[in-house]
Amino acid sequence: MTENTLPFDGENLDRAITLDANGKMGYSGAADSGFVPVTIPSLPGSPRETETLLMRDLGQHIITKIESRMAAQGYMTSGAVQDPPAIFKHYLAVARGAQLLDAGALSRWEKLAKQYSEEGDQREFFQMVLKPWLGSLTPKRRA
Repeated sequence: MTENTLPFDGENLDRAITLDANGKMGYSGAADSGFVPVTIPSLPGSPRETETLLMRDLGQHIITKIESRMAAQGYMTSGAVQDPPAIFKHYLAVARGAQLLDAGALSRWEKLAKQYSEEGDQREFFQMVLKPWLGSLTPKRRA
């Protein structure tokens, strides 16, 4: 199947819905507004191989993953079982490989990852340093 545009009212050409080769829908207006979906590798041990999210949600997605792991009880875990610093490093590798951020942000992320893994009180470091930084991430726009 080639890329097709589904019928629409003709007035909102920038909101046309397209189908890719796999039959998934895409919205052409998304690229113009920066709401670009990106598919990234999931954490090792996750039930799915990939995760799809909007680039603007990258920081919040990582915050949610780390907070979820910190809140999990040891005997109730399912899926990925990495510790929070390993989760943070996983998403660093993903952001680097997918070129989601500029060199400055990646460099800062590397320093924070090293500090996080060496930190004695990882929960406080996450709350005071990493969470605000992740919340401020602005991935670069993809073409």
